[in-house]
Parts: sequence; structure tokens; C-alpha cells
Amino acid sequence: MQYSEYKVPSECHEVAQALLGSQNVLIVPHINIDGDDLGSMVACAEVLKQLHKSCYLYSPDGTPEMFQFIEGTKNIKISLPAEAHFDTVLVLECPQLSRLPEGLDIAKVADKVINIDHHPINNLPADFTWIDASFCALGEMLYFLFKEMDVEPNRPIAEALYTSIVSDSGSFRYPSTSARTHLVAAHLLNILGDISYIHNAIFSSRTFADLRLQSLALETLRLHSEGRLVTASLTQEMLMECGLDEKDTQQLIAQLNVVRGSQIFALFKSTQPDRVRISLRSRKIPINNLAASHGGGGHALAAACSLEGVSLEEAYSIVLPELEALLP
Repeated sequence: MQYSEYKVPSECHEVAQALLGSQNVLIVPHINIDGDDLGSMVACAEVLKQLHKSCYLYSPDGTPEMFQFIEGTKNIKISLPAEAHFDTVLVLECPQLSRLPEGLDIAKVADKVINIDHHPINNLPADFTWIDASFCALGEMLYFLFKEMDVEPNRPIAEALYTSIVSDSGSFRYPSTSARTHLVAAHLLNILGDISYIHNAIFSSRTFADLRLQSLALETLRLHSEGRLVTASLTQEMLMECGLDEKDTQQLIAQLNVVRGSQIFALFKSTQPDRVRISLRSRKIPINNLAASHGGGGHALAAACSLEGVSLEEAYSIVLPELEALLP
């Protein structure tokens, strides 16, 4: 089967028409931006540019260093102009309003809202919504959206989409990776040629500060329930000691989630006063409902949530028993 034999999902037709009918688009990812969002933002910007439309890429997180090889990331702005207004706001991977950048009222900054996500639970109010958890990444969804918009990927689009896909699929290791994913990636690879620089930048290029932070987090690694549950901590003090920001920790959870025999891994991040973010990973046991119960969400095997008004120790005391209750 060739990549061209996969039909464009009918669900994206209205989204495509909404974008084609827009002239000025604001593109916004979720807070704590990742490679999927970054690649998707840049790819969308390039497509809109080809269609002679203007767009504004907004993320207060900026661009983590590991993704700065993508040329278009230099256009991502960390602030929004006062009184800015757009035809359309395209929201990427925001399952609820709390995942938007702080202070952003999407209903006020744009006439219409487009909501695209590949997570199974998304309750963001929008005029046009396309949610499909069968895709491994936004980049894979956008590949078909661009086809519906009659735009074929050039090199900048292919680079951004491939980065999105390889980043969010864990280099094609996660369960959401499908035959369709590989066929889309094959088309993008045919355009790009050598893609080793993308894999190296994301997975094999570490600074001394990165490694130092990993060593500090490893010191907090703990086994629970006979090793079936593994936890670790990340604190603001660790980041300060290493001279890093939280946005520079994109791969930390993957680096720590390698304990043989573990079924669930939880990284507790205490990087802001009275707020603890918890990133969850699981081999087979769904953990997204637990995350949703704390106002978060995500995939069945990869999710996150935040606890407000608690210390790191209090977050552990609340969530650990809930995680242990999920274990068989």
C-alpha cells in the first residue's frame, strides 16, 4: 500500500474549509510546548504562507533548544500584541481552557476557533473541531489536512511534520504508531532525504547541563508496589543548579522511564510555588482517567495533570495511592 492510498479523513473537511476561508490566523499550542506542537505550528505557518495568508505563532514557552534546528521556529513569539485580533485561532492539542497560555481568551482574540487534537478527551469550546486518537501525532493529522487543502509538502513542511511525528511517537516506539504513520513518514523521508540530523537533535544531542539534571532526578528515583510503580521528582532547585528551564526537559521522562518490570512511571515536577505537575507513562494500564480526575488528560498510556496549592510531599501523598490502586 502506498501513502497516497490512505484517504483524507472526512472529519477534517470543515476544518480545511475554515482555514481556507481565513486570512489572518493565530496558531496556539498547549502550555509546556513539545516537539509535536512546534513542528505542527511551523508546518501550518508554511502552508498558510503558500496560500498567501498571514499567521502569528504564539507560545510563551518559546522554542526549546533541541528543536531550534527547525528554521521556522524563529517565528514563534513569546507574547501577543495588545488588542490583537484574528479571523481564526487554530488551537493545537488543548483538551481544555486550562491548557491554553495564561491570560489568553481565544473567544475574544478571534472570530472563530479551530480545535485539533489527537488525544481521546477534548472539551475545548470551538467552532470547528477535529479529534482523532488513532493518529500518533498532530503532524500525522496535519499531513492529511494539508492534502484536503490541496497543498503538497515542500521541504520545510516535510521537516516540520517529520519532527512532529518522530517526536510524539518516541521515534516510532509508542503504541499509537501505525502502518499509516510509517507510510506518511516514508513520503516525508522521500522529500527530506537524510533525516539523521532530526533524530540526533531530539534523541542523541545532550548538553552537560542536561546530563547533570538527569543525574539529580535519578537520585530521587523510587520503586513502589514491588517495582511495578516508579516515581521521580524534578524541582526548581534542580533546574537552577543546572542552569536550565523546565522547557529544556523535554526528554527527561523518557530517559527515566526505563526501569525493567515497571508498569507505571510518574514524574512529579515542583517547579512553581504551590503547584505540582505530574507526567504519567504506562506500559499497558490506562492512566488518562486518573489525570482527568485532577483536571489533566492525555492518551491512555501517556498523560499529565497538575495539583494546585500543594507541596511536592503533599502531591505524592495524594497521587501515589491512586496510582497504586490502578495496579493489578
